[in-house]
Amino acid sequence: MTRRLALLLLLLCWSAPASAEPTPAKPLEFAVQFDPAVRSTPFTGRIILFLSDKLSGEPRASHSWLSRQPVFGQEVRDWKPGEVLHITNPDGFPFPLRELPKGRYAIQAVLHTNPDVPHSGTAEGNLYSKPAKRKLDPATSGVVPLRINQIVASRKSEMNLPLAKELRLKSKLLSSFHGRDIFLRAVVVLPEVYEKEPQRRFNAIYVIPGFGADHRGAAMYAQVLGISKEPFVRIGLDGVCPLGHHVYADSDNNGPWGAALVEELIPHLEKEFRLIPEPKARLLTGHSSGGWSSLWLQITYPDYFGGVWSTSPDSVNFHDFSGIDLYDPASNFFNDAKGQPRPIMREDGKVRLLLKDFARMEDVIGPGGQLHSFEAVFGPRGKDGRPLRLWDRKTGKIDADVVRAWRRFDIVDKLQREWPTVGPRLAGKITVIMGEEDNFYLEGATQRLKEALAKLGSDARVFMEPGKDHGTILFSPPFRAMLREMSNCVALPETQPARRQTP
Repeated sequence: MTRRLALLLLLLCWSAPASAEPTPAKPLEFAVQFDPAVRSTPFTGRIILFLSDKLSGEPRASHSWLSRQPVFGQEVRDWKPGEVLHITNPDGFPFPLRELPKGRYAIQAVLHTNPDVPHSGTAEGNLYSKPAKRKLDPATSGVVPLRINQIVASRKSEMNLPLAKELRLKSKLLSSFHGRDIFLRAVVVLPEVYEKEPQRRFNAIYVIPGFGADHRGAAMYAQVLGISKEPFVRIGLDGVCPLGHHVYADSDNNGPWGAALVEELIPHLEKEFRLIPEPKARLLTGHSSGGWSSLWLQITYPDYFGGVWSTSPDSVNFHDFSGIDLYDPASNFFNDAKGQPRPIMREDGKVRLLLKDFARMEDVIGPGGQLHSFEAVFGPRGKDGRPLRLWDRKTGKIDADVVRAWRRFDIVDKLQREWPTVGPRLAGKITVIMGEEDNFYLEGATQRLKEALAKLGSDARVFMEPGKDHGTILFSPPFRAMLREMSNCVALPETQPARRQTP
């Protein structure tokens, strides 16, 4: 029995398969395809990967300045439908892909295919994948497949209500500049008496929104202003362009947006909506980037507009660009003179976001962020067709040549240079309202504006409101007095400066 048992065991050993070798762990990579059904031609541009450790919802739609959820970006060229793209070393924020913390994530890939808006996960017409949920370890996760087969839906039909009309007008100036069709957009909100008095002509308030908002957002903001004695037509303008917010300035990169507004859109609106075609009947307001825009338009076209009420404007003087003196050769974009990292956003007195982190996040996502927007508007166009960079992305060193080009858009500097001719034409036309605790450190530049205008002998009013920030300024007395002052302004004779009482 013993010999037979030994023989049987020997036979079993011979017939048993050899134990499999363990498969070596491979580093994390994403294998992405896009379906021919959503795009039938090759893609050249940027692919963005949005990740979130909050597994509900869609990462592409929940990314924000303060979220610090991982995002990765990579430029691609001639990527064909159905072809697998292996992403192994993309640009990353807030860390490289190889330093991604282990954990479970929802992941979405986005192709930025909409040429008319900044890079984002939610721009209509962009292509994206459904969320994939995976446990990720950058050292061992291997290949994670993602399939792009969804299209961001177009917005609902245009806003055409009895008292709100959405308008789109092809711009000859901008289309010529860009070599393709570019449209000016606006929402026109009519007063209740508009239809009741068909022979009457109306004064207009042009409202420019802040960064990221379009003409619809501007129209909503126009209603926040409140009820006015004068039945104004309120016109929400669109500030969005591929490189961010064009601020209605004529720039090397965005094109002649200011000229397109005053030469094309406003004359069209005045004809179509019975607006009074006179300077005093064209009033301006805007908030944040829209605050800068409205102030820029007033001082650039002093005889065309009858007054501006600018709230929380972006930096109006580059001696204090959110705390940075761009004209100082020793300044660094990322760190102050003591080597401490510069903040870019605060809330309730506490720093919420560092400038270096904010800049890196924008670079990873791609063109169209807030800082990119400044470079596009203020800076020259490079040989590659892109805006020249203000600062070195690794060291924070500021390019003095680019700063010199920016100077033409320094509002304080422009006013000082042109005051002998422009000053008398701005009499009674400038109001700026700023909180002393602005979330984005914009109050320093506005204080410089106030001091400069006082030295020039201007009657401009610059309100620095204690205890107010970027948003709560909308509850300040000067803001609440805006519509009353606008009503008084249009009631004045054309030859009389639009002087207003301090609220």
